[in-house]
Amino acid sequence: MNALELKGGMIEMIAGVQNTDTLHRLYLMIHQIIAETEEADKALTPKQEAVLEQDLLASEQAENLVSHEVALQKMARWLN
Repeated sequence: MNALELKGGMIEMIAGVQNTDTLHRLYLMIHQIIAETEEADKALTPKQEAVLEQDLLASEQAENLVSHEVALQKMARWLN
């Protein structure tokens, strides 16, 4: 099953549950699993940390910045 099919199946199963206590337990379990997964996904490799640090330093240099108007123009092109 792909992600969309899994999500749909989960929604169908949960929609069929009428017991509030069961729904609350499911909610807490899902919340905990997602929180743990997100924490694991946040860990960067040393290479990623180095690239991020380099990009942060570059963003502090005025010559690397664009005006708000230019940013809006670029976003408008992406949206069309």
